[in-house]
Amino acid sequence: MIRSLLRLLPALLLVLLPAAPFHAPALIPPTGMQAPAPSLDATLPSLAAFVEQVRTGTGTHITGIYAAEVFAYPVVQQPAGQAGFVSSLADTLTQFGMASTYGSLGFLAHNTLAGSAFSEVELYQLITVVYGDGLTTTYQVMDIRRFEATLPTSPYSSFVDLETNKTLTAADLFAQTYGIRGTLVLQTCISRNGMDSWGRLFLIAVPYFPDHPTYH
Repeated sequence: MIRSLLRLLPALLLVLLPAAPFHAPALIPPTGMQAPAPSLDATLPSLAAFVEQVRTGTGTHITGIYAAEVFAYPVVQQPAGQAGFVSSLADTLTQFGMASTYGSLGFLAHNTLAGSAFSEVELYQLITVVYGDGLTTTYQVMDIRRFEATLPTSPYSSFVDLETNKTLTAADLFAQTYGIRGTLVLQTCISRNGMDSWGRLFLIAVPYFPDHPTYH
């Protein structure tokens, strides 16, 4: 019952907040990559120390994502016109530019690199977004969704929900994740059957109440 109610929160945000116009065909970037998985750092910096590490002095860009006791990753932007780009740098997230055009925050990582930590995130985990000027905003993970990709390496694959067994198009899945204004979405791939891009994992977070930005 509680899980069902949590699933309604993103949909409620979609109703309450105006939808952004779709500017391009929605896609779900593959985030599998053949590379050795990094070891998770057991000695993460404090949030205040991490903010200083990623501070650039420019507040327009997100420069870091922090999850206490799980990960502290810097963020890079996608090159213009490359909606499927995912950084191959270790311990680095890529901001999904297409998500921003729909009013959400999306971040991608290969499951053999920074994305390997996403499976350690649990429901209700707090996620802190850090901007270049030191401003932070906090979100809370309210849903975790897993899918099998029918065409593992295609950004336009259909996807089978591993919980409901329902099949969604890439556009449908995009609308239920990145297409919901005000949400934060972390995406990586699921490895299975010898394929790094077998499926997709989404961590979906909503603004944490009270959602007041703070400076460090």
